[in-house]
Amino acid sequence: MESYKQTNAEISREVQWFMETLEEVFHVTVAIEEIGLEATELSTEEVEDFYVPRELFTEVPTTFLYEVMIVDDDQGNEWIGAVAYYPNTPDWCLQIITKNGTLLIRNSISNI
Repeated sequence: MESYKQTNAEISREVQWFMETLEEVFHVTVAIEEIGLEATELSTEEVEDFYVPRELFTEVPTTFLYEVMIVDDDQGNEWIGAVAYYPNTPDWCLQIITKNGTLLIRNSISNI
């Protein structure tokens, strides 16, 4: 996983959402260069249940695309933000934030 090395003008909407949510909801400010970023396609068998928005589908796809962001705060807490995408589309279907492995935010975006 690589550190995110873009300027504020080049921040992806996923990273922007993650940084803004950490600051506004949890009062945690992180520098963009501290964020590890990974995009991956994972099967529903490979992830925790909270990463699979089963309620959005009549038939759950076998895989989802995820944009995953990881950062450690000054207190040593590990924050993970993830945005899940509908298969074969650029549309978000889920936003997730965990702290030290505990689910704090899980927002379903829309139905497909």
